[in-house]
Amino acid sequence: MPSQVFLVAAALAVAVLVGRLLAGRIGVPDAAAYVLIGVAAGLVPGLPEVRLSPDVVLLAFLPPLVYYAAFFSDPRETVEHVVPVVGQSVGLVLATAVAAAGTLLLVFPDIGWAAALAFGAAIAPPDPVAATSVLQRLGVPRRLVTVLEGEGLINDGVALTLFAIAVSHLGAPPTVPQVLLGIAVEVGGGIGLGLVVGIAVAWLRERTRDPLSQVVWSLATPYLAFVPAQLLHASGVLATVTAAVWLGVRGRGVIAPKARVQTETFWRMLNLLLVAFLFVLLGFQVPHIVAAVADYPIGPLVLATVGIVVAVVVIRLLWALLIPGLVSRVGVRSGELSRAERLVLGWCGPRGAVSLAVALSLPLATPQGEPLIRRDLLLFLTVVVVLATLVGQVLPLPVLLRRLHLSPAERERTEGVRARRTMVDAALREVEDLAADHKDEPPGLEAMRQVLEVRRDNLVRELDPDEAGSEASAAAEHDLQIRVLAAQRRTLRRLQADGEITRRTLIEISQELDLEEARLHHAE
Repeated sequence: MPSQVFLVAAALAVAVLVGRLLAGRIGVPDAAAYVLIGVAAGLVPGLPEVRLSPDVVLLAFLPPLVYYAAFFSDPRETVEHVVPVVGQSVGLVLATAVAAAGTLLLVFPDIGWAAALAFGAAIAPPDPVAATSVLQRLGVPRRLVTVLEGEGLINDGVALTLFAIAVSHLGAPPTVPQVLLGIAVEVGGGIGLGLVVGIAVAWLRERTRDPLSQVVWSLATPYLAFVPAQLLHASGVLATVTAAVWLGVRGRGVIAPKARVQTETFWRMLNLLLVAFLFVLLGFQVPHIVAAVADYPIGPLVLATVGIVVAVVVIRLLWALLIPGLVSRVGVRSGELSRAERLVLGWCGPRGAVSLAVALSLPLATPQGEPLIRRDLLLFLTVVVVLATLVGQVLPLPVLLRRLHLSPAERERTEGVRARRTMVDAALREVEDLAADHKDEPPGLEAMRQVLEVRRDNLVRELDPDEAGSEASAAAEHDLQIRVLAAQRRTLRRLQADGEITRRTLIEISQELDLEEARLHHAE
């Protein structure tokens, strides 16, 4: 047994490393490379079969994946584009789930509506990470990325609520009051519990000084929100999203810079590893998943596979292109996306880690104790949909963007530079105020002034290339640098509060300041 665990762990580690190398070399999304490497590893003779328990997938992978995406979101920009975001994350998810379930039932009617709807809910929410990484690298209008990220923030909760309701009624058709009560408990209970957890954790973390303990609190938060919600039959996903958004918006300022750096670095690494391991583990299981459907008639299997892939892709395209116009006709502003942007939005629908985790969490049996009919087929179809959309929709994105000539506005391209210049100006004013307050110039002040002036000149040139422009006490110089950093932070928060910069820019520059302050404390 220990030798088998070692073999599986070693194979997983090698698969993750090789997958990242392969993705960079051949230009495919990381997740697709992980699956391919996992499939190859699963075919290696001598490796034990890997079986993922539905409960392990649901509890180990889903809470941190959902928490990470929600914590780094920008709720203010989501609210500014609330109509397209809600349309994509609620209406489109429900339409996709019903269409996928209906297509599946046309070919395999014995599955039943509950199981088919649970499958449809699993594959309904796209994972915007793969698409937005390409969009941001190539440069597109920010509102397009905002809608995609806002959709990703909400659609998982909608899909998981629908999934939970469908699973709870496997083998027993629900009544309308039961469905309405289930939705109310799932949504209201999840949001309420998540808010309580977010407020409590923010209060506790504000009183925690040890940076490593902050990391532990951060890791525990998604589970503190998710598990009790699931036990109370509320939405664990909505609870996790609510707690993450609250901590991301309200709790960021109560944590010391050093702890923020360590915690956010930890989460980026953890998210990378969780996504990698999930896709590699899926690849490990692909040979067994394919073998499980080997006895299916090839005609119905191909018909169901092609029909479902086409349905999820076409419905998203039609929704993005047609629904905004219909909404505008009834007097509701549907956002400012151009037709070209809506076309890209409709094409950016790759399914990812959440769909896999949800599908793998399908129960082995119904609440009545009977085996779940065709569970192997549902897993197979999920794998095909994820791979088809991940590779088939992400790889052509650069060509599509070039054909449509989409690019961000000048103000969006220079947002970070303008924010940094404003912060440097604030730091210089702080230096001048310090000089005016002291008869004798504080040690290190002139050196700090020169550094800031050089930095400002560089930023000015970046914005407009034609525009140019006795022994120090270690403790005093340290205090000076801390005060200057504080002045820059105040200015950065004011810029974000005034709507001059987005939360993404605030986090990016704040992390730079955190790293600088952590370096100063480390040198003490």
